[in-house]
Amino acid sequence: MTTFVSIGSLTGSIHPSLSGVLTKRKTVLNCPIHGDYEAEGIYLGSILKTQTKCPQCEEDQREAREAVEAVMRQEATKKEVEERVAKSRVPLEYRSKSFDSFRVLNAEQGKALELSKRFVRGWEKAKAGGYGLLFLGSCGTGKTHLACSIVSALIANHQFLFPKYYRTSEIFSAVRKSYVPGSQTSEDEVLNYFSGIELLVIDEVGVQKGSDAERRILFSILDTRMTSNKPTILMSNLSAEGLCSLLGDRLYDRVRSKCVPALFVGQSMRKPATPDLFD
Repeated sequence: MTTFVSIGSLTGSIHPSLSGVLTKRKTVLNCPIHGDYEAEGIYLGSILKTQTKCPQCEEDQREAREAVEAVMRQEATKKEVEERVAKSRVPLEYRSKSFDSFRVLNAEQGKALELSKRFVRGWEKAKAGGYGLLFLGSCGTGKTHLACSIVSALIANHQFLFPKYYRTSEIFSAVRKSYVPGSQTSEDEVLNYFSGIELLVIDEVGVQKGSDAERRILFSILDTRMTSNKPTILMSNLSAEGLCSLLGDRLYDRVRSKCVPALFVGQSMRKPATPDLFD
């Protein structure tokens, strides 16, 4: 226990009390850490009731408490962001991805990275105008990495933004479930859900069978989103010509007017699995 030694005193004002006389006294004490300081004590008669502590120790303790509280707030915020990213349906593999971890192997990827960062910085303008992105390129070149990094960054920056990530196959599956007898959700309700998401990331456009029913579903969602100014990020392994063929000239032209394109080229960045993973 720390001991403070009195080395001088000064009597202050006197106040009446029901049980005696309250006296305020200023006393010079010695803090073993910070040296001498003037303490103010309240005495009832000769009994010390309260006394101020070393002001520098008090300040150090306050700063320590604030530092702990700041760490706790940061951890709480990090946990909240992680939970919201999970609810956005970003695949588990990509939840820890970020712009910083994106490997730029060619000029096109560098341009795509800068475009992604610019989209995040300009989100308010993108939201107001319904502008999104169109990522085209072969497998494993970083399209999903950057799209999911955008989602994570926007969630971290905007507390009340709730983007969603879906593969086209998942969208078609959700619509087909509405056809099942006894379903409590109609096709229109499912289409309205996807059409109304504030920011929708659609991956693997073009991987589907390309049936008339799938084209109609995709057309309905994208056409509604484009005309309603809902930002959309589209990703496809198709070329621009292939995507135009899939969507049709009218919808593709509308997509081009709302989604800034980025071309991803190069070999796949995914490392092949090897036996040493089990060692």
